[in-house]
Amino acid sequence: MASPFNPDVLIIGAGVAGLAAAGMLSRAGVRVLVLEARDRIGGRIATIHPPGLNLAVELGAEFVHGRPPETFELINDSNLKISRIHGEPFCSNEAGLGPCDFWSRIEKVLERMKTEASPQQSFDAFVRSLHDPQITEEDKRAACNYIRGFHAAHPEEISVQSLIEGIEAEEGIDGDSQFRLPQGYDCLVTALNGKLDSEHSEIQLNTAVKSVTWKPDWVIVEAKSSTAAEQGFAVRKLLLTVPLGLLKPEGGGSAISFDPPLMAKLPAILRLRVGHIIRVVLVFRSRFWTELEGDGRTLQKMTFLFSGDEDFPTWWTLYPIEQPVLTAWSPADSAERLSKLSDQDICERAVQSLARVLHVSLERCREELVSAFTHNWQADPHSLGAYSYVASGGSEVQRELSAPLSGTLFFAGEATNFEGHSGTVHGAIASGYRAAKEILQS
Repeated sequence: MASPFNPDVLIIGAGVAGLAAAGMLSRAGVRVLVLEARDRIGGRIATIHPPGLNLAVELGAEFVHGRPPETFELINDSNLKISRIHGEPFCSNEAGLGPCDFWSRIEKVLERMKTEASPQQSFDAFVRSLHDPQITEEDKRAACNYIRGFHAAHPEEISVQSLIEGIEAEEGIDGDSQFRLPQGYDCLVTALNGKLDSEHSEIQLNTAVKSVTWKPDWVIVEAKSSTAAEQGFAVRKLLLTVPLGLLKPEGGGSAISFDPPLMAKLPAILRLRVGHIIRVVLVFRSRFWTELEGDGRTLQKMTFLFSGDEDFPTWWTLYPIEQPVLTAWSPADSAERLSKLSDQDICERAVQSLARVLHVSLERCREELVSAFTHNWQADPHSLGAYSYVASGGSEVQRELSAPLSGTLFFAGEATNFEGHSGTVHGAIASGYRAAKEILQS
């Protein structure tokens, strides 16, 4: 049964890329229908507001990286509060807690990468090619751990060319500055949703697209809602904004069948990788870690805590917001291993990890703990992973993935951002605006 709303364009996915595109198209007078398999909008932004807790818990995107115009325009237009992150990083090792030279070690390697790396190299290959006494083995380990942690990538796979392009893109938006939205990242989703013209747009939740049959200027979409009702839609243009994990043949790309298949996109899809992360948010009775010391300093102003822990090597606080919350971050290899566990076991492993990195008893951590939250993005059938990165030798693949097919199928989402901002919320929003302009021009 067809929808009573008669769209010109159908968008698959109500993440920020889909919402950004829908807003621009609907304001231009184009009738837009957005189909979303989840029971909410926002995609990999997943903010929850637990009853009894006066705080927003982020299970997906959390940070605003730099001052990207796509994000800050929404923040300013909606008068949203924003908090700049500042404070002190600490490191934990077998000897205890102490000051952190983590970033200086990383920057030493990244500076050399910008001038000496071959565009076709993986990061691991570049690091192994360094034979300079000024670059120590500890510097190399810190840089590889940064790649795992920040990019959710395997150093032996990720392209150095994509890393260089990302660094240059960050420099253009004050990427060294980091912010968070205290009231919750979902307020940015609400702001994007508010940009849709209600007369020219409709969002349908709990509706999974099963098949797409297409030829130039003609698309038939078959979908199924959570009530088991089957629906058919006929449109002239289709915008696909689903996460990369749903397009990977080995990851579940058969979830949506295309006739004819998207063979033109397969080389690009195969050169892109899905990064994996597990994050756990722990809420405590008090900020008990501020009683601890590292190198004579208290952890009162601690922002990040780095370690070599096998499960959760990175932790962060909400400082300068003084809330009794710690977030555990497990990237790449460790995330892939932990993702096979239940949510309860993942949270328990996080508490155990915290006791190790803080050098306090497990009993103390459990006594202070109020609640624990996690979301397994790898097991989530609507994402099958966290965010994308480019494999070595694939510097143009994001541009190739983003290119329209026959002026009929269009592509957006963070994995299609070819301007150095893949893996970010603002990169996804920008891709939605770019795709909407392509549709309007077509």
